[in-house]
Amino acid sequence: MTKFARHRAVWESFIDCMHSGADKETLTRLLAENVVLNSPLGDEPLVGREAVVEAIQTVKRLAADLTYKEALSGETHHAAFFQLQIEDTVVNGMDYALIDADGKIAEVTIWWRPLPSAVAMQGHLAHVLGMQPWELRTNGA
Repeated sequence: MTKFARHRAVWESFIDCMHSGADKETLTRLLAENVVLNSPLGDEPLVGREAVVEAIQTVKRLAADLTYKEALSGETHHAAFFQLQIEDTVVNGMDYALIDADGKIAEVTIWWRPLPSAVAMQGHLAHVLGMQPWELRTNGA
């Protein structure tokens, strides 16, 4: 018999929060105090509720569109497939989350694709979040 991760309702509340504007109070309630956000924005994870809430709200504020398309649950984690648009750049992405025993989101890892769009998206956000913008280098035309 297939087992599913606990706290699916917490994950659905997170997705609903993102669709409705990423309210600070709701995010604060859903995230663990020492939440870890592994994102495509930089090499080091963001750690701590305040930093993660600020980053999420910044992305949401700049987004022309952020639509979660499907939520998935496995034995230990939840995930959600989404599409994000900032200016004319669109990425498809996946949030992969671990929810702790207290029903708080303890860790989120974000992936974006395709690579050229992910690099462009990071460029839109890097200056706002105080990060170094990426540069895509290829060996060819």
